[in-house]
Amino acid sequence: MKRLIPATLTSVLAACATPVPEPESVGAQAFVTRCGGCHALPHPARHSASQWPHVLSLMELRMQERAYAPMSEQERDEILAYLQRNAR
Repeated sequence: MKRLIPATLTSVLAACATPVPEPESVGAQAFVTRCGGCHALPHPARHSASQWPHVLSLMELRMQERAYAPMSEQERDEILAYLQRNAR
């Protein structure tokens, strides 16, 4: 299922210091929205595919500590799959 990228998200993606791979993918959009709302986005190649599940779990704990809305299972799966596809 392909989603349209809102104009504001497109401008955020364009403004990122580190280009986001697959900017039109659902995973990239979720990554920018959920992760980029709190901190600068790391490039997916910053970690290996096997490291990303642990990193994502740590970020979920931080979200919980700060009372942010939790990610849905689908959203988490999309972000993790995106990060692992583009990992080092």
